[in-house]
Amino acid sequence: MTTSPADPRSAQRTAVQAAKQRKQQARSVEVVECPGGFPLSQKPNKRQREPASVSDTPNEKRPPKSKSLLDWNTTVQQVRSYGATAFVGKQKRNFEDEQYKLLTGRHRKKHQVPLPIVRGIQKKAAARQVRELREAKEAGIVLPTVSTKRKDKKGSSASDVHGPAPSIGFMSKGVLRLKKKPL
Repeated sequence: MTTSPADPRSAQRTAVQAAKQRKQQARSVEVVECPGGFPLSQKPNKRQREPASVSDTPNEKRPPKSKSLLDWNTTVQQVRSYGATAFVGKQKRNFEDEQYKLLTGRHRKKHQVPLPIVRGIQKKAAARQVRELREAKEAGIVLPTVSTKRKDKKGSSASDVHGPAPSIGFMSKGVLRLKKKPL
């Protein structure tokens, strides 16, 4: 049985096929990845490895690097140092510490705060925390409870493994030695 263009089933099939093709064309989306934001810190989180060579022969010589190509590492460092003029606070201190480390090869000595001042800061922080908890309680805000109990050790102690140890004498070659005097 041949289908003629006037056949309604044939027209419906071609319409369905055309709709499928339009859907397939509409679904094709090109994905573009944007570069990350401005780097806040150059501190490496993990040790970076060199990428493995993809050449077939290990003794194959690579062409020398051309001076006309940009060195991306130095370019990124220059852009970052230019943008670092806008850093403030902790971000600025971290950048200065990194520059100091690059120049001298060692970390900058941290400023030490006198102990009475540290105690005062801790006392005010504790008072502030108590005040915030009180205000939250008055406002009807439910906060998680902070337990002051210490958690039990997960590891086993020596007495759990080897049994109770004697409080007198000493062990020598697996024998408990005691003094001859009565206790």
